[in-house]
Amino acid sequence: MEKGMVVQHNMQAMNANRMLGITTGQATHATEKLSSGYKINRAADNAAGLAISEKMRKQIRGLTQASTNAEDGVSCVQTAEGALAEIQDMLQRMNELCVQAANGTNSQTDRQYIQDEIDELIVEIDRISETTKFNELYLLKGDAENKGYTNKYVENYLVLPTANTLTSASIGSPKYKFNYIGDANVYVTSSSVLKSNVNQPGSAFVIRHGDDMTQYLKPEADNVAHAVTYPAGINTASYAAFTNANLDPATMIEKDNNGADIAAEEMFIFDTETEVIYRLVKGDALAEYLNDDKQMEDRYRYVKKYELPTDDTVEKDLEIDRSRAVLYDADGNAVSGVALNSYFDKNGNYTGGLFLTSQARVDDAVMSAEDAKDKGLPDKYSIDYWISQVSTKVPRELEFDLHVGSDSNLENKITTTIETISAAGIGIDKLHSKSVGIVDVNGANATSAVDVVGESLVQVSRQRSALGAVQNRLEHTIKNLDNVVENTTEAEATIRDTDMAEEMVKYSNLQILQQAGQSMLAQANQSNQGVMTLLNG
Repeated sequence: MEKGMVVQHNMQAMNANRMLGITTGQATHATEKLSSGYKINRAADNAAGLAISEKMRKQIRGLTQASTNAEDGVSCVQTAEGALAEIQDMLQRMNELCVQAANGTNSQTDRQYIQDEIDELIVEIDRISETTKFNELYLLKGDAENKGYTNKYVENYLVLPTANTLTSASIGSPKYKFNYIGDANVYVTSSSVLKSNVNQPGSAFVIRHGDDMTQYLKPEADNVAHAVTYPAGINTASYAAFTNANLDPATMIEKDNNGADIAAEEMFIFDTETEVIYRLVKGDALAEYLNDDKQMEDRYRYVKKYELPTDDTVEKDLEIDRSRAVLYDADGNAVSGVALNSYFDKNGNYTGGLFLTSQARVDDAVMSAEDAKDKGLPDKYSIDYWISQVSTKVPRELEFDLHVGSDSNLENKITTTIETISAAGIGIDKLHSKSVGIVDVNGANATSAVDVVGESLVQVSRQRSALGAVQNRLEHTIKNLDNVVENTTEAEATIRDTDMAEEMVKYSNLQILQQAGQSMLAQANQSNQGVMTLLNG
């Protein structure tokens, strides 16, 4: 219904103004889209589209970070693999040295020169293991803090003194040397330690193969200095001998009334860090020396006292003693000290396979101490008669997870495992001169050491191969993540990005409508002027 001329309500102006407001609002939105590049700048622009877009953005940003995580993982793995490459080079050199030392043209002195280089290589392998890290994560030293330790065992022929037949070239000043193949676990200390006060430290001297021990011997009654054989000639008034140090004194432990661990009888404990021996008597507390598993702390060794023989028949029996005798494998080959470790499992239990003679007969088989005792056989049939065993605590392998996905799904974890690549971890610590070493009379230890180094090379190669496989997997993961990010970004852009050409056409149209609306509003505002003509007529 059309109205006549009125002044209270200018409907034409109101309509023009309303339409101009709509056009202006649409132009404002178009300007916002063109200036931001997004067609969704607020939830009101496209509520459903915004929700879908934000979900995609979460995935895109998560996958982008996952790709960065994988790249960090590649760098970490490359760091570890580079260190392993250096360790492998050193093992290859050790293999050369062991092959050289196994040659029969070498003297013990020559082998000692070779041993010196092997010692340095072993120390360097341990140093690399202890110091290689990526972003404060130590890669090769294991994870003792979170996963604890495992025991690695070193077995060797039991060390007992031999007849001192080695002398110096000088007749006027003979030197009596300690002859044995084995661990450096024979000690000489002041005899006063045998009756010393409890827990009072006494200095101990480590006696190694070939060491001059003249100073510890007692002259004969006729004053011919040192014209005796060890051990009968040890100066027991001044010195005591100790052998067979180990970590586990289980048979020496019992409980007091309060359940605390105490010594079951007199015992001696050697501190490897300070090189002193402590005397303990029955009932003394052992808490200071034991770990939570009721075993000796690594720095301490339980030491058995070697009872010096007083009977001449005992001395004669020692002329063919266990430290110079050897055991044989099933093929009749002598087994060196270095090779003995392969006859024990990872827990240090004897698995059989050793014989008293090269004939390797059933009747000559060496068995566990329990079996020998059950069968009522002499001590020589017991493995404990021949072998000394020392366990070394090695940290368990390191594990860390690389998160390569945008959500919490455990399938997005890539677990990387790195074994403990220390000298003990790869089994070459026994080649150090402080352990078994390669120095002996006929090169048997060096010959066996070739296999020991070979097994270590296999272990390191296996670890390098595993790290290489992880690196290849991560590189494929990175490519896949980047591909997903690219395609998801494209999908998100379709929802959220402004089509600039289309929006510019709309904007131009809105500008024309704005101008037309402003013109029409001006015309509508002039329509009331006709009323004034009537009033002024």
